[in-house]
Amino acid sequence: MKEIQVLLIEDDQVLGGALLQRLRLEGLSTQWVQSCAQAVEWFRRSRQRPAFVLADIRLPDGSGEDLYRRLIPYLAQATVVFATAYGEIAQAVRLVAAGANDYLTKPYDTDALVARMRAVIAAQPAAAAGEVHDNPFIVDDPASALALELERLAASALPLLLEGETGAGKDRAARYAHARSPFAPGPFVAVNCASVAPELAESLLFGHAKGAFSGASAAREGFFSQADSGTLYLDEVAALAPRTQAALLRVLEDGEYRPLGEARSRQTQCRIIASTSVALDAEVAAGRLRADLYYRVAVARLALPPLRDRPAAIAPLAQALLGELSRAGAMRFSADALCAMNDHDWPGNVREMKNRIARAVVLADGAELGAADVFPEHKLGGAQDLATRRTHAEQRAIQQAITESGGHLGSAAKRLGISRTTLWKKLRATREDDGSRP
Repeated sequence: MKEIQVLLIEDDQVLGGALLQRLRLEGLSTQWVQSCAQAVEWFRRSRQRPAFVLADIRLPDGSGEDLYRRLIPYLAQATVVFATAYGEIAQAVRLVAAGANDYLTKPYDTDALVARMRAVIAAQPAAAAGEVHDNPFIVDDPASALALELERLAASALPLLLEGETGAGKDRAARYAHARSPFAPGPFVAVNCASVAPELAESLLFGHAKGAFSGASAAREGFFSQADSGTLYLDEVAALAPRTQAALLRVLEDGEYRPLGEARSRQTQCRIIASTSVALDAEVAAGRLRADLYYRVAVARLALPPLRDRPAAIAPLAQALLGELSRAGAMRFSADALCAMNDHDWPGNVREMKNRIARAVVLADGAELGAADVFPEHKLGGAQDLATRRTHAEQRAIQQAITESGGHLGSAAKRLGISRTTLWKKLRATREDDGSRP
């Protein structure tokens, strides 16, 4: 899947459509969404980090300030520019003070905007290879049960299922497990299962021969071939469509697959690591995940706790991330920044922390990062703080009840004093919510 360079957030159909066409004609990979909720959902599902975000300051489901609050956990080093009408300049100025890069007054010069986007994209550092050399949970305690369990499972060849909230560190744990496994000399191939379209699944997974179907002008190696002798990481495996689950199950059962249009089957020699942010037994019970696939990917399981349940890890993890993200490790946190991070409940977990620190490093004026650098939304005022805290408290109570009930939603609903239907609605709302699923 091609990396998106520009995210366009605009509800005006005419303006949005015209901008999308122009940017794509200019060769800029662009995604267009039309509301705050769509923007959050796109970030949550795609897990991409565009270099440039252009957002209208007035959207159907919120203002520019509403949007910025909801997107901060996702933005990392993205350049964020708001487009505003004359009467909304005061809000645009507040947004810039809170960390947005700039605002444009409509109508703006599209040629100048395209040139600016190109300059921002050209200045983006090359993507890191993504290797993880240290146990991602060693910051808690090198002898902790979690760190030792990951160490033990990493060294095996068993299919491994990593469970935990989005952003809890599953990707880092998967890369570490690959690096410490017998498959380390081979490649690590990560697949975002939510982006695998059912009609393309077999071609993407297994590859195809030239002429295998209309449009197959050249042969293509699939994910299993790319990961041969290495690790195939199926991120959010529950998001696969039923047809794709069936195709995947066949190769997991006997290790054989056949590229489309080829006469011979191939044997895969890769290890499977899968991850999920939802309770897979509930997905099986609801008929959304095949039970036989579940048992194939869950031979070994490791549950990764959310960052809010690992308070001892917050400060050392933040320091480690700052060392990775700052130039020559020259930056440091102030005492108030460390206090604010300890008080924050980190709904987006490690990914939110990394994005916040990355953005703070880019926008900070000096070598010391304060609380307002890490949490720029505080500069917009606290009108929503009480509601946000109440929502997060409810989410924590729900997750704790589910954990204590062993993943059984009926039991969890009884613990909470609500019906199973109400619990399902709250879980669905939590997955769609801005702050809880980066």
